Amino acid sequence: MNISRMFHRFRHRETNNNADQLITAAIVSVLQDHRMSGEVLLQLPREEKSQLPAVMGLEWHNDRLVLAFNPSRLVHLRSDELKELLEHEALHIIWEHPLRYANPPHPGLVQIATDVAVNQFLSEPPQGTMTLGQLQRLLRRRIMPKQDSQNYLTLLENLPVEQQEKLRQEGIKLKAGQQGHAIGEIRPALDSHAGWKNTNSNAHQLNNQTIRLANIKKILQQAYQHTPQRDRGLLPGGIKEKLDAITVTKTVKWQQILRQQFGMIVRGQQPSHARFNRRQPLRMDLPGTVARLTPAVDIFIDNSGSVRDEELGQTLVIIQKMLKQSHLAATVYSFDAKVTSKEYIRPGKKIELIRHGGGGTSFQCVFDYLQQHQVARQGHIVIIITDGWGEKKVDTYHYRNVYWLMMTKVGQLSVENPPGRVLEMKG
Repeated sequence: MNISRMFHRFRHRETNNNADQLITAAIVSVLQDHRMSGEVLLQLPREEKSQLPAVMGLEWHNDRLVLAFNPSRLVHLRSDELKELLEHEALHIIWEHPLRYANPPHPGLVQIATDVAVNQFLSEPPQGTMTLGQLQRLLRRRIMPKQDSQNYLTLLENLPVEQQEKLRQEGIKLKAGQQGHAIGEIRPALDSHAGWKNTNSNAHQLNNQTIRLANIKKILQQAYQHTPQRDRGLLPGGIKEKLDAITVTKTVKWQQILRQQFGMIVRGQQPSHARFNRRQPLRMDLPGTVARLTPAVDIFIDNSGSVRDEELGQTLVIIQKMLKQSHLAATVYSFDAKVTSKEYIRPGKKIELIRHGGGGTSFQCVFDYLQQHQVARQGHIVIIITDGWGEKKVDTYHYRNVYWLMMTKVGQLSVENPPGRVLEMKG
């Protein structure tokens, strides 16, 4: 892309504001050297904030990311410093830090961890932001490079007291928290993370996170599409791998996968003393056989308010076809914060599921139900049909034969390290 074409893309931003013009010129420079980061920055709306306690920072406005900047601070930066700072902000977006750390218990430590993570991809990190080398010197220990920010955050939260003191001497105010965890705040620097905070109430937080995730994905997808192949090849391996995962959707034939699993379930006959043994009918101590009617499939349908009636209707049609083709009986449940209904389904029977409640989703209630009712872990398949939004941590009681059938994208399942396999219904 030549210079004239770059400036053409900024015509809609023309302004008499000197600080905004400086940002525009810096983004053009970023586009020339690091195309992907420049394309990310190009999509961000900007907002002047004279009260911002830093030069700039990413903020959530109506669930969209905005680049906020303090013009009185920004005009004192050299052009190379401004360019470095903008690249730093772009990397925070690429790693989805403003979304992942919207409500951290230790915001100061999050700032250190995320800065250490992104600065490893910059030749000259912004002054005042923590680097891996600085952190290693402060703690006098080797720290693995190119780790996810969560790894660095875990390390910081579990620092011993003497190492907390070393950070304190560098201007980081730390005090011991419960169970040895540290709670920190960092002094204002070039970059502010204060705008990452989720100010919505818990009732709206899940829906709000869904919208924010979609908006970040859209920014990254469009930026990657505008990045030529030759520039993609220059991206560091970790970044390219992440962007490939976001932009390339692999279609999974979930029907085929489940059909294969159903075929592995033992069907047909089961022992019963209610029938004579066909080979030795005079031996009353030997059981005969009857048709196996015990449901081998447990299907849990997310009944939360975030799942639309049309989606539920489509899901039920798919379940009916699936049961009819596999000749398997099943038990169908509805759940939101708890399991609210239960229906036994034989092959060919129409499923009539009435919605109950429609509140927030809890995946834990599914596994609690399986455990409390002693559902077998072997010879059973558990299918959870959901839009994916619930809690992060779930006690699965060692249930592993679980298939998460997503009404949204695979990556939107909130559960960390979910058991079994996550499949996309639209595949």
